[in-house]
Amino acid sequence: MKNLPLIEFNPKLPKLSKNEKDVLKLLVEAGRLIAPLYAEQEKEAENGVSRGEIDKEGKKNASILSPYTVVKKENGKLIATPYHIYYKKFLDPIVEKLNHASNISQNREFAKFLSLQAKALLDGSYDDSTAAWLKMKPYIVDISIGPMEHYDTDFFFAKAAYRGWVGIIDKDSTKKLEYYKTVTLSARRKAIGSGERVENHERVKGKVINEVLVSGLMARTKFVGMILPMTLRLVEKYGSDVTVFNQTNDLRIKEQIIPVFNKIFSPGFRQGFEVEDLRAGSLRYVMLHELAHNYLYYKNAKNLGSLLPVIYELSATVLGMKIAGTLLIKDIITNKQLESMIIAFICRSFDLIKKSKENKSTINYALGGSIFINFMLKNEALRQYQGLAIPNFMKIFVSLHELSLILEMLLSSGSRKDAEDFIKKYGQ
Repeated sequence: MKNLPLIEFNPKLPKLSKNEKDVLKLLVEAGRLIAPLYAEQEKEAENGVSRGEIDKEGKKNASILSPYTVVKKENGKLIATPYHIYYKKFLDPIVEKLNHASNISQNREFAKFLSLQAKALLDGSYDDSTAAWLKMKPYIVDISIGPMEHYDTDFFFAKAAYRGWVGIIDKDSTKKLEYYKTVTLSARRKAIGSGERVENHERVKGKVINEVLVSGLMARTKFVGMILPMTLRLVEKYGSDVTVFNQTNDLRIKEQIIPVFNKIFSPGFRQGFEVEDLRAGSLRYVMLHELAHNYLYYKNAKNLGSLLPVIYELSATVLGMKIAGTLLIKDIITNKQLESMIIAFICRSFDLIKKSKENKSTINYALGGSIFINFMLKNEALRQYQGLAIPNFMKIFVSLHELSLILEMLLSSGSRKDAEDFIKKYGQ
């Protein structure tokens, strides 16, 4: 199938036992099978029912609004079919692979999770598999496979998108992420505004993996970081899990950041940053972005409606960079490393803006990037001269504080109209 949403990597892996290799092989085979399923979702999204129709009918029929149903129009009436029924022919071979891996795995806890995940794909018991995943002790093999509620609600009409990844834990990078987590989440940071917030700091897991495969949504978006679950009810009950991806970050550097970096910055400026600076800067800002999410679980945020993804994701990035100031003060990172984070995000933003018409699955991130750049231009923290970008890092860091406050106020106590006005002002 042309343009199948599947990326396979060949990372250098640690020594694995025969059993771990056998389990990994089966999981990679399962992950590959997600790609045609997601491609089917993409095709249906392009020819599906309008969001307006879904919202209207959903007031009378809750199953229409479920993230895990396919909605079709039959004889003028909307019909919702659960994912596990509608996509059964795609799911059966995936379940077979997961059950086989569960049966042979010598790690009992991991085997139980695989079994529950297979069951969830067949009967829709996603909460059970999510709970098992969040409670599970770290294991050298890492997998996430199944439907995920995706923030880009304009694309799938708030429906969950199938995604998968399979990889091996990078122990050294995971230790760094754990250290950042300890430093950044140990402080009892006050909520902004009057909005009630879910406090989740003691139940945050984190890991960095070397991916063998990403498929479905993950292959389309090439996300470098992910925090799950995305449902506030589950976060409040079970906590959250941060995953950061080494190989996808390398791909982002090569395909997105370096081309933009070479285009928008002067030769003199570019001499101050090596490719490794930008690679590490990208990985670092993603780590802090995902950790910052844990300060942003405001119950009011749902009132922003379809504009929530833009505000929520940008707020996590801006707060993450602001938190990096704590790491700088404690000599955990250097000025150069903080600057590399900022440059990597600026380049990522320009790339997303350029490609947003082609890639609808990242359109909300592109809009967030537009807001960031325009806000920095307005504050003269970023200037343009003869087609080149000229950053003032001191002004950028001061502007980060101001922007972070605005975004978090929107999440904690803002309305959809407030978010709409803000996006109109800075999102062009």
